[in-house]
Amino acid sequence: MKGIKLVLASFSDSFRIINEAKLKKYYFLPGIIGIFLFVVLIFLANLLSFGIMNSLESIFELEKYHALVSILIRILIWVVAVFLYYLVYKSLLLLLLSPILGYVSERVDSHLTGKKYDFTIKDNMRFLMRGAEVGFRSFIKQLVGTCVIMLLSFVFPINLSIPLLIFLLQGYFTGFSFMDYTLERYEFSPKESLEFLKKKRFYSLLCGSIFTLLFFIPFIGIFLAPLVTCVATTKVTLELIERDKFPEVID
Repeated sequence: MKGIKLVLASFSDSFRIINEAKLKKYYFLPGIIGIFLFVVLIFLANLLSFGIMNSLESIFELEKYHALVSILIRILIWVVAVFLYYLVYKSLLLLLLSPILGYVSERVDSHLTGKKYDFTIKDNMRFLMRGAEVGFRSFIKQLVGTCVIMLLSFVFPINLSIPLLIFLLQGYFTGFSFMDYTLERYEFSPKESLEFLKKKRFYSLLCGSIFTLLFFIPFIGIFLAPLVTCVATTKVTLELIERDKFPEVID
């Protein structure tokens, strides 16, 4: 319960922090980049969708099945395509936004702790490369995990929970991407970040899941979710790092 309260309180408090740290302008830039990327990917998806769907229908030989079974398989193929599209879109968006969100996380840290950071261009390039590395690894793991989950869709009753399992998988890795902005600033190596994530997986899962819920709010979600989640997750991660320094505080 403490973990849930910490995450929910941080998301609730994020709007106050955004106002006090003068970060309102960062609602718009992620949103504009997100809309542009969405339009580009939709255009590419329309070019490829018919060919891919026809190929999949040919592979599964849907015409041989009963009409109802054929419809169900087509729906399954469509659901998989939607999830894969979201995975590619979200991963590319967070990769493009990593310099911006890394800076936002730094500003939030300074606002909450009073610490001052003076990163050089070399430091920023290092952060960008690490963000790309973490994003790419997360993308591959999510892709493999999604494929494994979809294979389980043929197993009853596991198939009834497929959407929930994919939602939780997405939330887990998305939350880690946001937590890593703070971890890299506190000089956690990629290996140390993964170890931290394993210990705090619940927080990563919850932060990433809230991001997904915010992101799917029509239109405003694309402006709201990146900034609010970055601010809230930074606050959560700082609290978790502080707790690790003082083990007597029960997590």
